[in-house]
Amino acid sequence: MLFNSTEYLIFLPIVVALYWICPFKYRTALLLLASYVFYMTWKPIYGLLMMGLTIANYFIGLSMAARPTEGKARKRLMVAGIWMNVLALCYFKYAYFCRDSANGILSLFHFELPKIPFDIILPLGISFFVFEFIHYLVDVYRGSAPVKNFMEFALFPSFFPTQIAGPIKRYQDFCPQLRKPHKLTVQEFDTGIELLLFGLFKKVIVGDGIGMLVSRFFAHPDLLTSVDAWLACYAFAFQVYFDFSGYTDIARGSAQLMGFKVPINFNLPFLSSSFAEYWKRWHISLGLWLKDYVYIPLGGSKGGRFCAERNLFLTMLIAGVWHGAAMHYVVWGAYQGLALAMHKEWRHWATVNTFCKNVAEAKMFKPFAILLTFNTFVFGMAMFRSETIATGLAMTQKLLFITPQPIGLSAFDLTIPAVSGSAIYPMLPLILLVLTAGQIWTNKYPGPINGIAPIPPRFNFLRPVYLAAMACILMAFSPDIAPQFVYFQF
Repeated sequence: MLFNSTEYLIFLPIVVALYWICPFKYRTALLLLASYVFYMTWKPIYGLLMMGLTIANYFIGLSMAARPTEGKARKRLMVAGIWMNVLALCYFKYAYFCRDSANGILSLFHFELPKIPFDIILPLGISFFVFEFIHYLVDVYRGSAPVKNFMEFALFPSFFPTQIAGPIKRYQDFCPQLRKPHKLTVQEFDTGIELLLFGLFKKVIVGDGIGMLVSRFFAHPDLLTSVDAWLACYAFAFQVYFDFSGYTDIARGSAQLMGFKVPINFNLPFLSSSFAEYWKRWHISLGLWLKDYVYIPLGGSKGGRFCAERNLFLTMLIAGVWHGAAMHYVVWGAYQGLALAMHKEWRHWATVNTFCKNVAEAKMFKPFAILLTFNTFVFGMAMFRSETIATGLAMTQKLLFITPQPIGLSAFDLTIPAVSGSAIYPMLPLILLVLTAGQIWTNKYPGPINGIAPIPPRFNFLRPVYLAAMACILMAFSPDIAPQFVYFQF
């Protein structure tokens, strides 16, 4: 069941209505049931996997809390729990990758591992709820109180608005919301509906519209010129942003309709003036998780700047592996880590070197830094989007203008296929401009809906028109078959 499907548009109102009708003491049980129904509409058997991991992590957390003075025993339990979660993720996500990588080495000795005799299908959301389980175990080990109510704990990873692709929640923020009786206010309902509509608009109209162009580009990478390759990577960067931030808005809106607050995941990342700032604005919940549970345990910035740069590199290498079981994701992660390490080195020289300091303080430096950061990110999109490392390297060559083909636009026909929704394509530049201006307006004039351009109070009478316009565009240009969200594959 996808957020942008008819089934979800039927499922959500039913759950929201039942939630507010149901007595408070039964609401957690209702949401838990609804969340498992939502998850098991895909593959029922994987609901058992989620429940099995939930039960195991629940009892490991309680066991650690029952031994407040037994440091070694608590650590053994935490490590065992982390390994359990990581191995579950590795089995489903990396079994084929590990086998193929091992065979690449063993082939030198004329040996090959046998084929896996059955298909391993990646459970939806496992990359996200495994990270939530690890966060829970580490925080309980560090002294946070465990969740004693099993239903509350079971709902923490399975909460249907966030179970498939985040945002990655913290149990200290989520579980207390289950214990507080609350009533839905008009403003909360208004916010939830606006987030839902805006998220669907970003995904269906903008993200999927750009995605049709991106698919055509990357389907024929050998026909692209250097300019084509840059256009493809720019388009893919915007596709991922509008697709994933649209998903997050729908998740937040769905949760808001039941009175729940979940983390914001995006904050105008393409206006970042450094790569460090970029990772504080892009996929925020993942960046914070990596900082707290990978970068700091590796040593963080202790030991000097070279140790910090090494730890940044290793952290982003792990982020690359987390994104997918393929070498091009590993290379992408290494590229991100290298960019962060280089930025940290630049910050050092900007404090000790007069010339670098003057450059950093120049009036024109920030616009230049924003352009440099954005294009550094876009450059990495070639490897991220390519299906193989060879294709990624070929695209990277084109981005560096190392290509025998002409530099300009190719004669390759990039006409959008005649599918439902393609009529919106000519309007995409205008839509992108309006959405970007709207998000900047949000930062200047904060409103009740984070991440959406608020309507000033004196123009509140236009809100119904604004919502109706988005709804009409969605109904007019939505495709017959809803494409899945980009991050569902992770």
